[in-house]
Amino acid sequence: MQRGITMIEVMVTVAIIAAVVAIGVPGLSAWMQNTQVKTTAESVLTGLQLARGEAVRQNVRTRFQLANPNGTGCSSMGCWTITTDSLSAPGTFPSANQVQTAGAQESGTNARLGVSTATLAATNCCATAIAAGAGMDTNPLPGAVFNAFGQVVTDASVTQITRIDVSNPSAPDARRLVIMISNSGMAKLCDPSFPSSNSRGCP
Repeated sequence: MQRGITMIEVMVTVAIIAAVVAIGVPGLSAWMQNTQVKTTAESVLTGLQLARGEAVRQNVRTRFQLANPNGTGCSSMGCWTITTDSLSAPGTFPSANQVQTAGAQESGTNARLGVSTATLAATNCCATAIAAGAGMDTNPLPGAVFNAFGQVVTDASVTQITRIDVSNPSAPDARRLVIMISNSGMAKLCDPSFPSSNSRGCP
């Protein structure tokens, strides 16, 4: 004779499912927020590396510029743009010479950028966070210009930055990632939650 399930068994099953969901949802939410921060940071790092590569490849100064004052990907230009210098009018970086643009809409809209122009300290450089949106509304907008050797050079068309923090102010527990830009043009992504002895950590 077949026996059906009782109401008590159904209620126990529902309670177990609810408990599993309650435990898993916060973890899933944190994972999603961290993924957005990581993806945005990697997008910015890729942009810097692409700008440097284009400068060397084309033997012309190339500008990487963060394009949105509030640090999000909402502007029509995206979060960053790469433009090569004009050969006929050096120092102008015309829009026709744009190589690539990208924005936070590609990785989610919760990640925010904050930048610094201060010289990077040799040790304990990134322990103090840069607030989301800090330094993003300068005139000219923040960025870096690379010469044909791939080095960062001073240029009046950007406010030269040395560091970019990527964070999520709407999720205080979300990770913070840092991009450091050296004068030699090298850009490195690091995680200040790791010790400096770890390859993923910041100096």
